[in-house]
Amino acid sequence: MDTISRRTTAIAAAGLVTAFLAGCTSSVVGSAEAGPPPPTTKRVVPTSVSAKSAAEETNRVITSEAGAALMAKLRASDVCQSLDPEPMKKFGDPQTVFMGPGLSGCKIRSGNSGTEVPTHRFEISPKVYTDIDRAKDDEFDVAGHKVYQAKGAGSEGSCSAYLPIEDTGYAFVVSGYKSKGAWPEACADARAYAGAIAKKLLAMPARTTPLTGKTLIDKDPCATRQQLLGEFPGWSSQGLPGRYHPHGCRIALTKPGDPYSYTVNVLYQYNVEQEVTADTPAVTIAGLSGIRLNKPFMDLPESCSVNLTYKPSDPKGSITGHLISVDLSPTQLNPQLGQKAPPQSLKPCEVVDKMAATVVGNLG
Repeated sequence: MDTISRRTTAIAAAGLVTAFLAGCTSSVVGSAEAGPPPPTTKRVVPTSVSAKSAAEETNRVITSEAGAALMAKLRASDVCQSLDPEPMKKFGDPQTVFMGPGLSGCKIRSGNSGTEVPTHRFEISPKVYTDIDRAKDDEFDVAGHKVYQAKGAGSEGSCSAYLPIEDTGYAFVVSGYKSKGAWPEACADARAYAGAIAKKLLAMPARTTPLTGKTLIDKDPCATRQQLLGEFPGWSSQGLPGRYHPHGCRIALTKPGDPYSYTVNVLYQYNVEQEVTADTPAVTIAGLSGIRLNKPFMDLPESCSVNLTYKPSDPKGSITGHLISVDLSPTQLNPQLGQKAPPQSLKPCEVVDKMAATVVGNLG
């Protein structure tokens, strides 16, 4: 497990709260019939594809100019306008559209939560999905569009389908969930819904409702890249920053002779305010309150992150807040078995605080 994964797990254990989203209410009415499950097309995974090759292809996609252009287009679009309530009626009434997951995602639900009757929902959001990913999955032809699912996909109550966005290396993920009980048709239903909304979804309809008040929806987390690099005199970042999704920015830093490289992550989230605990103490940066995570993890080099509330949740406690996360993670370049990691030339939390202040100042 890498440093970021361990830190993510630790944050979850520290008390992150999840809840249903509320917000976007736009929808597009249409019709589509699922029909019988279409036959799969077997894809052969090239034997030459290694984990290193897959990682290199992912890095090529997320650092491409085409990827950056797509992320900008997604920030200006409204996925909620692509969702179709008609195919959802077979699961019951009413149909409700919510913003999320993430600032660029949207979900549609049939039924009322909090009742004895199970609800069904589909969550739609963009994700990196390369040709190598496609080759490992099963391919389906649904409503004239290629849709993919992992081999043997499906559980009792959930399943996902991938709708590639042309040849960009990204896809819209259509994930289906049932609140309780088995859902044997989850994978077939996820494919069918992906096909029903594919045309409008891939068109990425422009947002028609003007954004008002404080928002991160249309903001680019890579906009302050050059300013952030100024916090690292002597360090360099080659190529374009990494963009795994429209509201995330990853910058890799190296310095000749330094025993560490660093990864800077700036993430704009749609989430609930993070909880202050013994492991995540309160912090205030550039007038925004939030939490800091700087707890040591075994013998790993020190890392640091802050999570600031840009726009509070409304209602309080719901996943409707706009949050800014800034993270600095070191990687020891040549670790020696049995030897203690060398000291870092950077003090992670000092750097993170400066970077977070720069990000907030740029947003206004």
